[in-house]
Amino acid sequence: MKSLPEALPLRELFLWGRITRAHGLRGHVLAESFSENPTAYDLRTFWIVQGEVGYPRKVAFIRPYSSQKNDSKPHRWWRLRFTDTEDRTEAEKLRGIELYLPRAYLPPLEAGQFYYIEAQNARVVDEQGTLRGYLKDIQPGLAYDFFIVEGEEGATFWIPAPFVRHLDRSTSPPTLIVEGPEGIWDPSLARGLP
Repeated sequence: MKSLPEALPLRELFLWGRITRAHGLRGHVLAESFSENPTAYDLRTFWIVQGEVGYPRKVAFIRPYSSQKNDSKPHRWWRLRFTDTEDRTEAEKLRGIELYLPRAYLPPLEAGQFYYIEAQNARVVDEQGTLRGYLKDIQPGLAYDFFIVEGEEGATFWIPAPFVRHLDRSTSPPTLIVEGPEGIWDPSLARGLP
C-alpha cells in the first residue's frame, strides 16, 4: 500500500478549490475549482491546511460534475470522495474546507511573470523604491485585475494590474514594484471602487 505524501508548509501550496457541500449518501462532496485548468494537476491527493501546515488526504474518486448542460466554465465543479470518508455525515463535516496542491505542480513562467500566490503579503514599492504599503488582496476586474494595497496609515490603494511591473522574490516578504502616475497613490480613488 502506497504511503501518503508528506505534510507541506502553506508557503509551498496553492489553493485549487473549496468543498461546497455533501453530495449523496456515500461520502461524496462537491467542490468548486478556482483553477483556470484544474485538470492540469495530479488530483489523487489534496492538502488540507491547519494553521500554517497542509496535511495530505488521499482521493478515492474524483470526476468533473455539471448540473447544467451549458455550464459557462467547464470543469468548475467536481464530485469527489476521500478514502477516509464513508458516508454523508462525514462528508457534511468537510463543507467549506479548502483544497490545496503543491506549488511544485505549477509550470514555470517566462522571465518577468509571476503567479499571484507568490505575491501574497508582498511589500509594495513605487519605481523610486519608496514603500507604499503591503498587498492585501487581488480582485478580478472586467478589463484587468486590481492589486489592493494597504498603506502604512490605513489608506487603501487599488492598483490596476498593468502598473504592476515586477515581483522581486529575493526579498522577504517579496517586493512588488509598481510604476504608474503619482495619482495612482491617491487613496480617494478607492472610494469609487471599480
